[in-house]
Amino acid sequence: HAFYEAIHHASYRRLYNMYVTDFQHVKQNFVDAYTRLVAMKLFGLRTADYMRIASDKDRRYLLYAPVMKMKTTTQGEEVINLLWDVIAAKGFEKDMYFEMAAKDIRSLPKLEGTVHVNIALILKFMVNFFMNHKKYAQIPRQDEVKDDTFLFNQGPTRGLGRVRFHDWKAAFEQYNLPNVKIFMQQIEMFNLMGTKATPSIDQQKDMDFMLSGIGEIFSLIVYAHLIIENAKIYDIDEDTLDQIFDFFVRDFSKYALNLYNKASTTELQMEWCLE
Repeated sequence: HAFYEAIHHASYRRLYNMYVTDFQHVKQNFVDAYTRLVAMKLFGLRTADYMRIASDKDRRYLLYAPVMKMKTTTQGEEVINLLWDVIAAKGFEKDMYFEMAAKDIRSLPKLEGTVHVNIALILKFMVNFFMNHKKYAQIPRQDEVKDDTFLFNQGPTRGLGRVRFHDWKAAFEQYNLPNVKIFMQQIEMFNLMGTKATPSIDQQKDMDFMLSGIGEIFSLIVYAHLIIENAKIYDIDEDTLDQIFDFFVRDFSKYALNLYNKASTTELQMEWCLE
């Protein structure tokens, strides 16, 4: 609704003898907002698939659920920010849906626990996500009517570090797209930094370094993984998918720069961030 109001308003408004939607920066905002929305939906649907097939022997959903809580909610804020730069004062009018969305969107990350609490949980899965893979049966789209008994009787959720995952590379290797290739190179550099410039014990205790640095990057990788998995299932066209990875590449670079600027980051780690 908010997206429709923003683009409808912009397409009828003229500035400097041009429609607002003809300005290049406005086009970029709408493209980013749309692709971020598509990505959010793809991730949410795929997370639901893993939750519905969960069992004592397949607890991968325990990673995807906190990513859903922290990543899709903060992406929702980003979408509204992009649209608000276009709709501007119109977004404050009382009869607009946008006015409500702009206020309520801020509450979602807080209702699901603080972002950093969820990132701290996500980091427990990082080693097994990248290594020690396990073969699982392919998980198709889960939209049939069935009893999701396990979700209401999950039992203890301890032992998160022992949860094993399928190989994340397979989903990415299905596509020969420019931005997907760049993103995979970024993941490779991140993994190499983890082995060549491993965070020290003190750094691992530094919540600023681990959460808003390492944690943001890892969360983005998990987010992108389920999205590219689901893109195949929902037959998302390659132009849209490559545009989604366009902002993934930019976000990855932003998080790497943030990690570079942390007080405890070593010179060697800084060099890897620049890679």
